[in-house]
Amino acid sequence: MTKSSQERCIQCRLTIQDCICRDMSAFWVEHKITLLTSKREERIISNTGRLLRWMMKNVSPVYMGENGWEEEIKSEIMRTDYTPVILFPTPPVCYGQTMVEETGKPLNIFVLDTSWKNARRWLHKPLLLPVKKIGLKTTPPSVYHLRKHPGQDYLCTFQAVTLLMAELRPGGFDAAIIQINEKFKLWVKSLARERGMSITATRP
Repeated sequence: MTKSSQERCIQCRLTIQDCICRDMSAFWVEHKITLLTSKREERIISNTGRLLRWMMKNVSPVYMGENGWEEEIKSEIMRTDYTPVILFPTPPVCYGQTMVEETGKPLNIFVLDTSWKNARRWLHKPLLLPVKKIGLKTTPPSVYHLRKHPGQDYLCTFQAVTLLMAELRPGGFDAAIIQINEKFKLWVKSLARERGMSITATRP
C-alpha cells in the first residue's frame, strides 16, 4: 500500500501515522478571516487554507463560483462589527494595525486562498475593488515548498495569515504562533517526505 492510498486524517490530511492533530486546539483570534477559495482548491491535500481553519477559530470560507458566493461577500463587507480589508502583497497597501487604530474595530480579512494567478484575477472582481488592501510589514522567505510559487517572498495562505496575526497582536500571540508554526513545519516536512522531496537546511 502506498502512502497516497493510506487512510488520512480528516483534519490535517496527513496519513494517520504522521497526523499532527494531537495536543492541538484551535486558537481564537479577534480578527475574522474570510477565506475566498474554491471546492477544487480545498480538495488539494497541500492546501494551507484548510489547515488554517483547523488551527484558528473565527475563520470561514466563501467558495468562489458556487451559488450565492457574491451575496456572501457582500454580507461580509457590510458587517458593522469589523473593518473589511484584503490581504495582498502588492502596492498600494497599508498595514493592518494602522486600520485597526483608525477605525477602532477588528478586521475582517479577506484572504485569496488559491494560486497566485487566480488570486490576481479574483482581486479585480467588482465586488472586491472598493475594499482596501493591507500588506505585511516584513516578508520572510517562504517555508512552504510543496507547490510552485513565483518567488521566495510569495507566501502561502497559512504563512501570510499567521504572520499578519502576529503583527496585529504584538507580544500577545507569541506562544500560540510558536506552536502553530512548529505544527506547520511538521506538516510541510511530512508531505514533502511523502512526495520524495528533501528540504535542506536553507529551507527550514
